[in-house]
Amino acid sequence: MMSIRTRSVLAAASAVTLLAALTSCSASASGSGADGEPSFGDLALQLSFVKNAQNSGEYIADSEGLYLDEGFSSVDLIAGPTAVEASVASGKADVGFSTALTTANVIAAEGMPVKIIGSVYQLNAFTILSMDGPTAIRTPEDLEGARIGVTAGTAQTIVEALANANGIDPDSIEFVPAEGNPALLTNGEVDGYFGLDTNERIVLEQQGEKVVSLPLAENGLPFAGTSFIVTEEALAEDRDRVKAFLLAEIKGWTQAVADPQKGVDLALEEYGADLGLNPEKEAAQAEIQVGYVYPDSSIESGLFLLTPEAIERNVEAISFAGVDIAAEDLFDMSLLEEIYAEHPELLKVTK
Repeated sequence: MMSIRTRSVLAAASAVTLLAALTSCSASASGSGADGEPSFGDLALQLSFVKNAQNSGEYIADSEGLYLDEGFSSVDLIAGPTAVEASVASGKADVGFSTALTTANVIAAEGMPVKIIGSVYQLNAFTILSMDGPTAIRTPEDLEGARIGVTAGTAQTIVEALANANGIDPDSIEFVPAEGNPALLTNGEVDGYFGLDTNERIVLEQQGEKVVSLPLAENGLPFAGTSFIVTEEALAEDRDRVKAFLLAEIKGWTQAVADPQKGVDLALEEYGADLGLNPEKEAAQAEIQVGYVYPDSSIESGLFLLTPEAIERNVEAISFAGVDIAAEDLFDMSLLEEIYAEHPELLKVTK
């Protein structure tokens, strides 16, 4: 769902196909509008999930016209889940939101020409949840012989990577299809459940359950979570356009970190209004995710920017999932480095 300001721009614009819009955006990336300001055309963002509080920064940037201020004529926030990297590589979206591990995998396996230019979640929020008690999974060693509920996709691969990172035989773990149903944990069908610290843990605790969380980022897998994905072509030929996107994102997420409830209200009342979102859960998610979006390590480097040391840790963590990739083939922080060099005031984030 688009903001009132965005919709007013769309109403005045001619109806064009997505392909034509993308072509126009590329052609105008280094051009100017009638008033001499940059004119970057329409912007399509492929989100990784439904429109809940996870994308608070994007809602603020859209609703307050921050993308428009940076030269875009409109923004389309496309809900997921979907094959994010494929959407970007095919031109269906200008920017995609994915994880470092997923992006590394498609680059290594398929040679997809995409790169990560910044990470909203500088650390992933994945965790192994278990019920508090004598059989709780408190350390990676407790995974041995445990039944772990996983959703179809990369979840099992990530848990196996956690085992590898801690010298545990992945074959000692029994994987149980969970299909997004943490009730398997509460009714005793599994010993642990692979989920998110910002989602399933909140849901279970708000149901009154006492759970133990084993965060992957603190136990050998500190790869980045939600990250911005663009094509190599965009980085080479439309740098000003991609840079404008990042500027709007920094400004939006600066507000989301300072006032988490602001993004929650937008999710509940506008962007995810038709999803039946739980206000208490969304508020808790917005508060908790601040620690992933703006950890203490970001105070000097800024939002989204992964330091060389963080990138090195990412590459090592990703290798435990059987994906070998060079840092330069996965990450490009040059635009964020330029932005913070030119606008050091953007480093100031209050939480």
